[in-house]
Amino acid sequence: SDILSLFSKFGLGRMLCRLSLEKHDGISAVQLILSLCLFRINGETIHSIYKKNFYHLLTTGKNCYYRMMVRQTMNWRGLLSYTVLRFECILRKNGIQTESENSCVIFDDTTLEKIGRKLEHITKLFDHVRMNYVLGYKLLLCLFFDGKSSLPFDFSLHEELGGKEDGGLGKKALRSRFSKRRMKESPAYERNQECGMSKMDSAIRMLQRMWKSGIHPHYALADSWFACEKFIEEVRRVGNGAIHYIGLAKMGKTKYFVENKRHNAAELVAMYTRRTKCCRKYKCQYIELRGCLGNIPVRIYLIKYGRRQTWNIMLSTDLSMSFVRAFELYQIRWNIEVVNKETKGHLRLGSYMGETLMVRLLMQRSATLHIS
Repeated sequence: SDILSLFSKFGLGRMLCRLSLEKHDGISAVQLILSLCLFRINGETIHSIYKKNFYHLLTTGKNCYYRMMVRQTMNWRGLLSYTVLRFECILRKNGIQTESENSCVIFDDTTLEKIGRKLEHITKLFDHVRMNYVLGYKLLLCLFFDGKSSLPFDFSLHEELGGKEDGGLGKKALRSRFSKRRMKESPAYERNQECGMSKMDSAIRMLQRMWKSGIHPHYALADSWFACEKFIEEVRRVGNGAIHYIGLAKMGKTKYFVENKRHNAAELVAMYTRRTKCCRKYKCQYIELRGCLGNIPVRIYLIKYGRRQTWNIMLSTDLSMSFVRAFELYQIRWNIEVVNKETKGHLRLGSYMGETLMVRLLMQRSATLHIS
């Protein structure tokens, strides 16, 4: 009853009505969604709940839940984003300050490992945790940090076909994967199409939807995989330059234009070692430079932690930002790692093994993030 009372503050019924997602016959969509959330909090699946009869509280059949999960017109993305907006509205109504100079949008991807080569859009992909290739999907998460709370705003699922365009499965196995026709212009069709989209393009679309919805972060945080000229340029275009990018980059062959010459990160370390400063607060050494990545003016921070001999590079498009300020803001990126770990560990994100995985896994992600 306490959990249901909490959910009542979000006005889930009004949100579904506004999104035209209410059901016109049978069990109401609100009841089904709240029940699914309660199942997940209790650590149960639909099957296990009905096997235990859920303490004799259920009066409906289990098929209505499955039909709800595979409903093509169900806009889980809209429901998730409206939940975040409603949460911010509740805070403001209760006099809680939500506007913060540390507000950030954070992007990160995580691996959802699967078993079985027949699943829809299944491919082999590299898992950086196990340092090996596994069957599964990449889930790209867009997280909004308002200065106090970490709120999952949007997400997308992606396949990785690789250079040979066979997803590491072979052409024959690729053709034998499960597939399903979906109604055009439906949310399920849109999700299915974006599965083959670049993660960077998907991240930019998420950021644009966030800005259009009325959530205006000051910074965009991402790891070194996103640090490229195209992505940073698109981030700066959102809101006419209102969002600054902060993120690590790779110590690779990327050239930075510093003092009228182009050098990669290793060359910059060798050339400007005499400018090394010490940061006692975070026990590291750093070199601070101004330069350009392509046509984008950036602040370059070359960092060496403790007694390590290796250097790291961090970029910021805010040219007036100090090293300590940039370092502290980038630490906020760890929040998205915590969200991914908790939704996997406590809410069993990605555990469903049905063939129509795209729709049901999307529902599961929305339900778990709705809870968190």
